[in-house]
Amino acid sequence: MLMKKLLILLIAMLVPAMILAQTKKRPVAKNAAAKKPAAKVNNNFAVLEFDEWINHNHPFEDEENIYFLGNGNSPNVLRAVNKQTGEVKIVVPPKKRARTMICCAGSDGKNVYMRLENKGIALFNGIDVNTSEIVVPQSEQYKGFLIYGNRGYNIIGSPNGRYIMLYGDNPIVYDKEEGRVVRYGSSGSTFPVLTDDGMVIDYDYKGLFSQVKGNPVLDYTSPKNNVDRKYFDFKGVDNGANGDVCSIWYDIPDNMVYIAKGEQILKSPVQPDLDFKEVYCLPGENKEFRLVAFNGSRVFAVTDNYQKKFYEWDNKDMTGEPKISQSIDTGVTFTSTSGLTRKYVISDAKRLYYDKAGNLWVQVADGRFIIYNPDGIKGLTALKGKYTENKLPKEED
Repeated sequence: MLMKKLLILLIAMLVPAMILAQTKKRPVAKNAAAKKPAAKVNNNFAVLEFDEWINHNHPFEDEENIYFLGNGNSPNVLRAVNKQTGEVKIVVPPKKRARTMICCAGSDGKNVYMRLENKGIALFNGIDVNTSEIVVPQSEQYKGFLIYGNRGYNIIGSPNGRYIMLYGDNPIVYDKEEGRVVRYGSSGSTFPVLTDDGMVIDYDYKGLFSQVKGNPVLDYTSPKNNVDRKYFDFKGVDNGANGDVCSIWYDIPDNMVYIAKGEQILKSPVQPDLDFKEVYCLPGENKEFRLVAFNGSRVFAVTDNYQKKFYEWDNKDMTGEPKISQSIDTGVTFTSTSGLTRKYVISDAKRLYYDKAGNLWVQVADGRFIIYNPDGIKGLTALKGKYTENKLPKEED
């Protein structure tokens, strides 16, 4: 009888201890949920889409924003993307009847300049196009140099900010310090080089040339006031540099100018007498560069070879084996209201633009840009790793 009581007492003591031990081993559901890893965001890519064509004017930037100007007379909107936050805002709203049309725009690094229809080149005051100061007025027909038909493609500035250039069919260079036009011409390219001393490196139907800062230019009918162009003869360069020039870029620290022409990339010191040497040549036959962009430490190129379309170098001299790919998967997806999921892949490019932070903007459609940086996108916080659509607000009836 005594043994039975002792056994019952022992069991009574062991059961609570066993229950307590099992409770300690059992994970708490709340803690398990807290340990679940967050979804990883690919910060190397972003997709930004505007509901307006951006086919005419190249992107450009000042100290705070990257700007995008819409095509044509309407809506003719100027948008700004904040370089740090990635916030998109409308700087110049859709054109109304009373507002002058912006033919093209650009920056000297600090200020925004606009070629305004029937007015001239204006220094944008950040508030109103119509009240912005005209720095180069449009001339009367057959007088002056900024005539009605010279609307331009873009406006660029020299690295030191002293000169601005309206380039296009009849490019001109304006010296802000002296307050005068120091160069004009015809048949300019789509993206020339403008140096700190006002020299231009560009190409026209005759070929690639340099043109130094000229004497005071009174009007486009006075060629004696202008300086002749010095054309470079490519016959002495390896392979003869056959094909058209598709890209020109300026390595400011080394004072070198690079061009992509046919199957070759060549470079020359920035000087009136250009002296190009080959840097890289595409392997194989019947291959050409279509677009090339440079950011000071990287080079990204698009070729006409479907199987090997994209070339990437992690150095500006294009030494070593480039990374070659047929397409580039961004990992960014977008689900429409109908439930369809789209995956964004870079399979071609209409335009390339490196911003000053080193991010590459690949324009893949009329209003769509894929932002790419293999080291991780710098700034643009709100855009990283996702698809963002920016639409104009609906107008009130």
